[in-house]
Amino acid sequence: MAIMLSVTSMTLRADGLVDFAPASKFIEVDVHALGGIGSVTNNYKKHFPQIQNLNVNMGESLGLGFRAVFGLKEFLGFGTALDLTMNKYNIDMAVVGTDKLSMSSMFIDNRTYYVNIPVFVSFRFKVDKSVRWAVDAGMYYAYGLGGTQKQRIYRADINAMDEIVPQVVDLKTNYFHSTSTFINGYNRGDLGLHLATYINFGPHLVVGARYQFGLKNTSRALGVVNPMIRNHYFQGSVGYRF
Repeated sequence: MAIMLSVTSMTLRADGLVDFAPASKFIEVDVHALGGIGSVTNNYKKHFPQIQNLNVNMGESLGLGFRAVFGLKEFLGFGTALDLTMNKYNIDMAVVGTDKLSMSSMFIDNRTYYVNIPVFVSFRFKVDKSVRWAVDAGMYYAYGLGGTQKQRIYRADINAMDEIVPQVVDLKTNYFHSTSTFINGYNRGDLGLHLATYINFGPHLVVGARYQFGLKNTSRALGVVNPMIRNHYFQGSVGYRF
């Protein structure tokens, strides 16, 4: 294994991809815009057998922020970022009552606003004289600043006369720390994995993409059962490097 690592290191040096020299800049800063998709994973069907069908649909995930990388070597840096993001996703499901005498179709639209702070190690490779490729790996912490949940529920019951009685319920509530959100509440804090890749074109243009997956259960118990909810986002980015 040691021989393989040594050979790989020598090959990378020879190809010019990895520069082990001290960093030419102590700190590199860029501002960027983010655009992509986001959603959540859940285990509702495991805990609630009344749910016959469930779809979680991704929505847009947009943001603005800046990124700073402290150079340890030309090929290695330690960085962080501060991003403000807006995220949407929706859930639709069909629920049958335990007595089989009622059925509901539910449509849940969610919108959240987060401050997102990743901390990462940045590996930087010199592809060409004016092109550099970077790979970031680390963790992120996010804090929910606000959000809303809109519920529309179509419910049909069979009464004692075997008549179908329809009902439509509309509700709008806060997303975080609300007792009125559907099935469970949501905590503001989130923690997870952060992976990103960027290409620097020339001295200023930065184009890249990143993926974040939450490791923390953001669900907040409203009853006996507390399901597992995890956020995840995939975003492209374009920025200006100073």
